Amino acid sequence: MVKLKRVLILLLVLILLSSSIVYGQMEGKLENHWSKGIINKSFIMEYFPYLSRNNFQSFNPSASISGEDFKLSIIALLRAYEYDINTIGHGERLIRKDIINMLGQIMDLFEIDLNKEYKLPFKDIDSLSSAERTLLAALYELDIIQGEPGSKFSPARELSQAEAVIILQRAKEVLDRLNNVAFEVLGVVQSFDRREEIVVANDGDRVLVSITKQFPTPGYSMKVDRIRKAKNGYLIKLDIQEPDPDMNLIQVLTYKTVTIGIPKEELGGGPYNFILEGFNKVADRVSI
Repeated sequence: MVKLKRVLILLLVLILLSSSIVYGQMEGKLENHWSKGIINKSFIMEYFPYLSRNNFQSFNPSASISGEDFKLSIIALLRAYEYDINTIGHGERLIRKDIINMLGQIMDLFEIDLNKEYKLPFKDIDSLSSAERTLLAALYELDIIQGEPGSKFSPARELSQAEAVIILQRAKEVLDRLNNVAFEVLGVVQSFDRREEIVVANDGDRVLVSITKQFPTPGYSMKVDRIRKAKNGYLIKLDIQEPDPDMNLIQVLTYKTVTIGIPKEELGGGPYNFILEGFNKVADRVSI
């Protein structure tokens, strides 16, 4: 047992060192660049994997990004919300004007109103159509697109890799904020004779959701990290923590059940489909 623990600790150290080296190479490319401190490293690895391969060999924050590559990143982002769309796209050359309509299609999927009247500070957008200016104003108001110093948007300039990452980061922040669902944790129960399941019930002006997961020992903890609206329902992300490896725990199947209450005003009209994300999935979907 002691030998196994030493091997696990060594593997963890090697993983941490490897991650530090990879991130260090990316940080070196961002040194003295305006986007340093703004770009999220893990976001690049998840949504721009073609830039992070081989220790970020292809990452150059000032270099242009192709329309096809940016489309791949948009598709990856939409899949996180269970959307699969291939109509968004562009040729190889991607200029800043092009991203207006590309981002507009994303916002339209989530039924975000982009037709309100907002003022724009940019002085170089006469070449844009009225519809494009309306979209740009909404994206500016949402803080997805900020423009350049001197009240410029530079619609004809090619979009850089750094700009592409940051714009998509901001778009995800907006989508998360507008689609997050408020909930209240009502209790967490541990048992030894349950089964993995999701139970959904009506309770007046709220919906009760109980999620049961199986664990090999009693030392695990489980809580709901977030709930967000997706195309086919509401995605529930669990936060599961393993017990301390030094704890002396009996090996017995244990079940954790967390129950949450969600106001129906947060969910809108039914049916209410609840889906667990990723490896935490218990069932494909449960609805009432």
